[in-house]
Amino acid sequence: MAKIITVTVNTATDLLLEVESFVPGETLSAERAEEFTCGKGINVAKAVESLGHAVLCLGFAGARSIDAFHALQTERLTTDLTVVSGKTRTNITLHDSASGRETHIRTAGFRVTQDDCRRLRETVESHAEPGAIVIISGSLPPGAPDDFYRNLIEVCREHGMMSFLDASGPGLSRGIEAKPDAIKPNQQELEALLGKSLPDERSIAEAARELVGQGIHRVYVSRGEHGCIVVSENMAVSAYLNTAPEQIVSRVGCGDALVAGLAVAARQGLGEEAALKLGVACGTANLFSKEPGRFDSGLLAGIGDRVMLKPIH
Repeated sequence: MAKIITVTVNTATDLLLEVESFVPGETLSAERAEEFTCGKGINVAKAVESLGHAVLCLGFAGARSIDAFHALQTERLTTDLTVVSGKTRTNITLHDSASGRETHIRTAGFRVTQDDCRRLRETVESHAEPGAIVIISGSLPPGAPDDFYRNLIEVCREHGMMSFLDASGPGLSRGIEAKPDAIKPNQQELEALLGKSLPDERSIAEAARELVGQGIHRVYVSRGEHGCIVVSENMAVSAYLNTAPEQIVSRVGCGDALVAGLAVAARQGLGEEAALKLGVACGTANLFSKEPGRFDSGLLAGIGDRVMLKPIH
């Protein structure tokens, strides 16, 4: 089977704080505090592992934070991270248990150099294997050139590897210049990329078709509680749950779990509809997990039965 590789150039430590009735300006006591070693590609890797598959994590990690990333390694999840000066950033999520709302606070972390980027590119090349699935996820760190993802996607193509891009801003706009095999923007990221509002499924599908026409084989658009839309040359389908999930623990990492499901489906050679169902089921299962990407795979069968598929004309 094909190797699955994730690349996370802007790794993070996620701090989840749960409070009851968050009120700005007041002193609050956290009912729960959890800290996880993360970053979008790291979350994808954890989800791949949750599905019982092996995965390799590449990317950058700050020298002052590298031990936490080494601790991630298991029998199925391995790391070969490029160490850079400084500390990996911290992302804070404030979860209001009364309202269910989340507030996200992002902090700055390490800054990378041109030499750091060269070293990571060489590491990706050193692990190259024809047929491997390479998932490039997240924002670009300070110091990385806007076309860094484009360069990594070109490396994937040179070595016969499938590239899957999940990014925003310059990472997405410059990355698609290299025509990755698949991309997964969320609805807001797709709107920002194309500079226009996409108010309904039909407009989203038409926008995705524009990108398919530019040479991207599949465009997945995640839409939170509304599921996911996939568009390829021959299809446009919306996948969603027929009933809303209850007792949500955290929404952090659900898009990453979706990507993991799609990658594992590709590794197994599943058809597009089966892949969509698995992806949406993984993203939903992640709602019930405290740690992004580490979900109970035993939930997937029941959730998958609730995933509806609807063609978009």
